Amino acid sequence: MADLFEDAPSTVAAVLGAVGNGSGANGPGSPYHLPQPPHKRLLVKATGPEGQPFTVTGQTARTLLALVKAGAAGVTALEIASWAFRLSHYIMVLRHTHRLAIPMLWEAHEGGKHGRYVLRSTVTILEIISD
Repeated sequence: MADLFEDAPSTVAAVLGAVGNGSGANGPGSPYHLPQPPHKRLLVKATGPEGQPFTVTGQTARTLLALVKAGAAGVTALEIASWAFRLSHYIMVLRHTHRLAIPMLWEAHEGGKHGRYVLRSTVTILEIISD
C-alpha cells in the first residue's frame, strides 16, 4: 500500500499546479526557476616575458586580455566593474603564479584615490578559446 502513494503529489501541490518529481519548490523541475544558460568558458594561452608559456582561465583570463588591450593606459576596477568584482585577486594570480610585472599606480579623484593596474611585462597572446 505504501508504494501506491510513492509518486503521487500531495493534494496541496496538485491544487497549486505543481508538477515534477516532488523535489520541492526550488527543485530542478520547479516553475520558479528558469533554466540557466551554460556558463561560457574562457581560456587564454600566452607567453610571458621570458618566453615561458602559461594558460589562464575564467576571470583571470579576462583580466589578462583587458590589461593587454589597455596597454600603457592600464585598467581600474571601476572601468571593468561589470565583471571584475575581484580585480585585485586576478592581478595577484597573474603576478605570483605567472610572474607578470603589474604595478598599481595610485590616482587621486574627487573623494579619494584608486589604483590603476598596468601590465609592464611583455605578454604575447597565442590563443583565445571561448565556448
